[in-house]
Amino acid sequence: MTITKAFAILSPVPEVHLLSGLETCDLQGQVAFGSNAWELFRQVDEMRRGQEVEVFIYPTMADSQKPLQMKATWHALYVCHILSRRGRYPGDKRFRPESAVHDKPDWAIFWEICELTQLPEAEQIPLGDFRGWDKKTDYALRSVPTVPVLVKYPLSSGKSLI
Repeated sequence: MTITKAFAILSPVPEVHLLSGLETCDLQGQVAFGSNAWELFRQVDEMRRGQEVEVFIYPTMADSQKPLQMKATWHALYVCHILSRRGRYPGDKRFRPESAVHDKPDWAIFWEICELTQLPEAEQIPLGDFRGWDKKTDYALRSVPTVPVLVKYPLSSGKSLI
């Protein structure tokens, strides 16, 4: 399957879930994270036309969506999203990070990814280099998205993505 170069996903994920999710992904081949951005993931599934979509992730603190670093330090490939069942993951529980076992069941959807990796320092991308799908300028560091968003691909700075 080819990877679309039309767009990518930029998303915050609590660092504790990324670290736990890496172990889950290594063991199970994929991991599922919760979100309330169901409209975005529905749009992604419509736009990708059967292609894979790259996901750039920046780790956040567990109790907020505030970035730990102002750069995307993780990368994955988006698989799909599935509707939650009463806020809980309806799929096989082995695809959820162990760290999420005690999360409150309040998610609208779960988005599944594979090939989760932490980017080497040289490949980490400053959040200010990303441009929103519907934006004319790159993200200002004071307005970093706090939810998953579509971003243009490639980056406006001319850098090549992974």
